[in-house]
Amino acid sequence: GLVQSALKQRLAPLAFWALNRACPDAVPPEALTALRNRFREGMQRNLLHARELFRLLDLFGLAGIEVLPFKGPALAWSLYETPGLRFMSDLDLLVPPGDVSRAIGLLTSNGYRRCDANIGLRFFSDSGEDLLRRSDGIFEVDLHWRVAPAHFNPLDAAEIRSRRVFIDVAGRQTPAFCPEDLLAYLCLNGAKNEWNSLAGLCDLARLIDVCRLDWEAILARAARQRMSFIVSLGLCLAQDLLGSNLPPEVTSSIHADAR
Repeated sequence: GLVQSALKQRLAPLAFWALNRACPDAVPPEALTALRNRFREGMQRNLLHARELFRLLDLFGLAGIEVLPFKGPALAWSLYETPGLRFMSDLDLLVPPGDVSRAIGLLTSNGYRRCDANIGLRFFSDSGEDLLRRSDGIFEVDLHWRVAPAHFNPLDAAEIRSRRVFIDVAGRQTPAFCPEDLLAYLCLNGAKNEWNSLAGLCDLARLIDVCRLDWEAILARAARQRMSFIVSLGLCLAQDLLGSNLPPEVTSSIHADAR
C-alpha cells in the first residue's frame, strides 16, 4: 500500500529518503528496497534529462532562440537535497510565441517528432504547448509558449522571461523562473490540475522553505493578476498539510477569505 501510494503520488524517491533517514528499521525490508530502487532509478533518469537539457539549450542558443526551462531539472536541483528526490518525465521549455515554429523545426531536425504531427499548431493555440518525443523514445519535450492554457492563465510569459534568474543545475548556470514567479506558477498549475498530486505540493512547500521570497511582491502581483484566491489556496495547503513556515502577515492574508 505505501509503495503503491508513493508511486501514484510521484513521491517514491522522497518517501525513501525520509523513511531511510527517520526510521529504516520500522519499514519492511521489501518495501524499503522497492523505494530505494525507485530513488536510484530516478537519480539516473534525472541526470540523463539534465544532460539532454544542456544539449537542447546549446542548440537553441546557437539558433538565437531564447528558451527558459522550468519544472523538471530546475526544480530537482534547486529545491531538493539531491536531484534524485524529484520525479520527472519530460523537459518543459518556454519560448517566445514568435519563435514556436523555429523551435519545433530545431527540435525535429535534432531527433524529435511532434506527437500530434498531423494536427496544425493553431489547434494548440489555447493550450499554448506542443509535445515532442525523441525518436528513440527516451525523452519528451513539452514546448510552451504560454505557461498555462489561455482560458486559465493570468500569468504573462514575457514578464516571467524578463525576471528570469540563473540557477545551478548539475554544475551549469541555467536560466529559470525567479522564485516569486515560480511560486505563482506552482499555485496556478496545482489549481489547474485540482491539486491531484502531492508531488506538486511538495515542490511548493520546498520553495517556501528554501528560498528567500519577496512576499510583498508575491501578494501584490497575485492581486493584480486576479489570482489571489489561487495563490492563497496553494499556500494554505502547503502550510496546513506540509507545515510550511509562512510569515504571520502572509498567514493572515491568505486566511482572510473564508473559502
